Amino acid sequence: MSANGTESPDYSILAEFKGTIARPRTSVLYHACLFLIAGTMLALPVIYLAMVGLLAWITYHHAVYDWAPIMRFGGFAGGGRVLIVKFIVYAIPLFAGIVVLFFMFKPLLAKPARQAQPLAMNPADNPLLYAFISKICDIVGAPAPNRIDMDCRLNASASFRRGFRSMTGNDLVLTIGLPLVANLSTRELAGIIAHEFGHFTQGAGMRLSYLIRSINFWFARVAYQRDAWDQALENWANREQDFRVLMIVWSVQIAVWFSRLILKTLMLIGHIFAGFMLRQMEYDADAYQIQAVGSETFEITHRKLATLDAAVTQTYKLVKVQWEKSRQLPDNLSELIRQTHENLPPGILQKIDDTLGLHRTSLFDSHPSAADRIRRGRMAGAPGIFHDDRPASSLFASFEHPARFVTLLHYAEDHGIPITDKNLLRVESTQPESVRGYSTASKSVADEYFLGVLPLLMPLQIAPPVPSVNYEADITELNQLSTGLQQIAGQLAPMTGQYEEASLELLQARAALRLLEAGAPIQPEAFGLAEATVPSAQAAESEATDTRAALRHSLREISTALSRRLQLALAIRLSDKGESGPNFVPPERVHELVAEVNRAADDYAKQEQAGEALAVFDRVAAMKSEGETPALSRALEAQKQMMHSLVNDPPAETVNAVPQPGVRLARQLNHLSQGDLASLQQNHAHWFSNYQKSLDQLAEIALGAEKISL
Repeated sequence: MSANGTESPDYSILAEFKGTIARPRTSVLYHACLFLIAGTMLALPVIYLAMVGLLAWITYHHAVYDWAPIMRFGGFAGGGRVLIVKFIVYAIPLFAGIVVLFFMFKPLLAKPARQAQPLAMNPADNPLLYAFISKICDIVGAPAPNRIDMDCRLNASASFRRGFRSMTGNDLVLTIGLPLVANLSTRELAGIIAHEFGHFTQGAGMRLSYLIRSINFWFARVAYQRDAWDQALENWANREQDFRVLMIVWSVQIAVWFSRLILKTLMLIGHIFAGFMLRQMEYDADAYQIQAVGSETFEITHRKLATLDAAVTQTYKLVKVQWEKSRQLPDNLSELIRQTHENLPPGILQKIDDTLGLHRTSLFDSHPSAADRIRRGRMAGAPGIFHDDRPASSLFASFEHPARFVTLLHYAEDHGIPITDKNLLRVESTQPESVRGYSTASKSVADEYFLGVLPLLMPLQIAPPVPSVNYEADITELNQLSTGLQQIAGQLAPMTGQYEEASLELLQARAALRLLEAGAPIQPEAFGLAEATVPSAQAAESEATDTRAALRHSLREISTALSRRLQLALAIRLSDKGESGPNFVPPERVHELVAEVNRAADDYAKQEQAGEALAVFDRVAAMKSEGETPALSRALEAQKQMMHSLVNDPPAETVNAVPQPGVRLARQLNHLSQGDLASLQQNHAHWFSNYQKSLDQLAEIALGAEKISL
């Protein structure tokens, strides 16, 4: 299928479904337990209503019958002050009862949180997608959905289209998160869809579980959700100075806390009763997924979902930082998450994979843990009936269009952000060079020329080239060097990944150190640390620094060979027998490029420090998503001061160096504002862009010489 959707859909994928799925059997006891649990869940809201009614009766009884006994108690001895005390004794319970009654009754009228309206797909626009899902429903034995929606979540779900109003029929809607589609194969996506519709093969069970989940969700929402009334009560308590009024407010807060405690207790009871049955239903649905795609793919999918969850978390932190800096957002979250996932360091991926089996299902979980599910999948040992591994996005006529549109819906309706063209950053649908900037690029000419280990060789210092004096001998040596280096290129490939991983660990350690020194709490695993202490962060920083130095040192012989290869190539291009014609490069330009690269090498260390400082600042600033604290503000200010020292201390001898403009700003600064940071970031990116261009041009000239020598 073409990207623009002009070609006919490739329905041959439907022929890859070979076989049928056996429907898992459920016992009479299973259904009896399901009805019993559903009845228990229905009883919990009734119990809550009874408690509201009891509180209303107690408040009414106090208001009507306790006034006279309180006022008559002790007679009129003591005068007006005693009367005031008696009135307070009467008024506080009455006021607290009314307020708590309001706060307990309020959840019964609470409206669901506003959510983005998913994008409903048109069958005429994506016929293959509908045919694919219909085929899965056929092999599972479930009714096909009446509508397919797309949203921005890393999830898929099948549900009743109109809620309770659709429970009497088969009016279903399938909602697919486009980040899933962007990251999964058709085989993995087929398994997830088979799981979702596996729930609907048990008509009564699915309806009862829908009821159970709805009650569970209601309890969770009203127990934890806060509104303007809750905020007003809290603000009142913070502003009030009169001790007598504070006594009343505190009494109300205690009573409201108690009402929330009742809700949370009922919610936990509901989770305990419903959790076991809901987990069993998940295992039943897993059986359909395992039979559809096989035990191996079932396990691969759950492991991938764990790493995707980490990618989503990282992506949203980066997006939040970008929004706070420039009020710009990526226009395709699904693609950006895919890029982030593909660029997760091997160490993080390995850590997630290693710890996945350590998670256990708790008493309150409605879903089994990934480890428990994987164990069941292995026990099944199913080969699966569908084995097509093309990208899931190939099921769409043009996946990019709904992905971008759903992203805009997510911003506008989930977050209430009005989006215009100037707020959007283009995310190209190719692998990124830098996720941070939402940019994409293929490997540069210089990267390829230096066998992919250019980051470990920089900065390059090149001896001024001179024309070849022994042309034939130089060509022979160049051919031998080039051939030998290409033969070991595969052995060098892992070193760049190790270097990049060590660089990430270094930045993580420095960010953690900045936060810890400022007194900010951190989760050590989020920064790759053994523990959240300053010595641990310092040790991690030292280890990463040593790793990078060791990798650089291990390339010293390769570096010498690469430098000799470049020197020979430039000498050949400068000789009288060099290439002529439209691709001819004047000797003056060769010398100019070499001079630019050498001048830039003098400023490279400062530029590298600036880049690392900016990256650390971004990592620290990403902690704002968890709430800004004085300690976090101190950490950010300390990092700004460190960058400020870089800005105000440029090397005197490199003021006119090329590439420009370096890490300097146009003026001496006493404090870095947001605008200054943005300028520093742009200057830094511009410097490296120019540096890369100079290296690329030299590499192209050198490659031209190698073509001459062949």
